[in-house]
Amino acid sequence: MKRLAALAAVLLVAACGAGPQPRPLSAAEAERLALARFANYRFRAENFTATVPTGAGRIALRGRVDFVEGLGYAEMSTDGRHDDASGGLLQWTPSAVAFRGGPGQTATDPPPADRWQYRPLQQGPELDTALRLLLGLGTDRPDNVQLLRQSSARWVRTDTVGDTPVDVIDGPQPAHPQEAAKAARVQYWLDTAGLLRRVEARVGDRPDPVVVSFAPAASPAPGPVAAFAR
Repeated sequence: MKRLAALAAVLLVAACGAGPQPRPLSAAEAERLALARFANYRFRAENFTATVPTGAGRIALRGRVDFVEGLGYAEMSTDGRHDDASGGLLQWTPSAVAFRGGPGQTATDPPPADRWQYRPLQQGPELDTALRLLLGLGTDRPDNVQLLRQSSARWVRTDTVGDTPVDVIDGPQPAHPQEAAKAARVQYWLDTAGLLRRVEARVGDRPDPVVVSFAPAASPAPGPVAAFAR
């Protein structure tokens, strides 16, 4: 009997110590998630920091994104590398990216006018996926609340970003398995006002997620340099 009582006590302690299980979104949580990207669009611009794990090292980004114009501008550095390709400045739109190589540069306004290299934004590479994800975190209309409640989106837990309480929510995944395997698995960290404080996204088979943290920007991202605007 003593052994049974001890076992029951252990099981009770374990059950009490277990964290909350993911569950479907409540109506209020679905509404906050539905408005999160629209709130970014209404603010127009956000400052951000991001880390992007890649096969060539972890990339750090610090800059600004204009959700209305669909334009990002950031400083870039890569842990453990010090060549011209390891750091520099980035500008990007949903279709193209411009890179100005050379570590230690600052994202000044306006951007420098020379030495930019241009290429299409690609499907697959971790950095390009993260840049596309960033621009996609703003939209000109709310998402559909009912569809979110019926989707695979799940409330995961409460947490904090700095001193700000947040709800951590797994975003919906595509319905078809072949599409879900290619999609970034996105987790939204929403404060009580429904503002995005952090986003984490697992891209490809990388064990560590892309992490993006936001803060309000004083001004939109600057317009692209002339050659990039063409």
